[in-house]
Amino acid sequence: MHPHVPTAEVPARNPIARSLALAVLGVALVGAAIMGAVVFGVLLGLFAVGYLVSLANAWWRMFRMRRRIAGLEQPQPPAAKRADIEGEYEVVEAAVDAAPRGPGAAA
Repeated sequence: MHPHVPTAEVPARNPIARSLALAVLGVALVGAAIMGAVVFGVLLGLFAVGYLVSLANAWWRMFRMRRRIAGLEQPQPPAAKRADIEGEYEVVEAAVDAAPRGPGAAA
């Protein structure tokens, strides 16, 4: 007599069942490979975008630093001379009927 073998380990004797099992396994492997490739592509895209953002940030910081250094090395133009406007003041008495002005005035 044959010893008791669990059904999962019993090889299928039907060639059609074997072919179908291999086809299902093949489809599953291809599907897994495609899903893995999609996940890999998404992660690779995220890393590439992050790298480009980091590269742009480094370039911008270097650009700002170069501008600051160039601004410090460049001699500053002399300050413009003040132009004074001279005039005379005349004090005028406030009229009683004059409308009040300013933010607190009544409209």
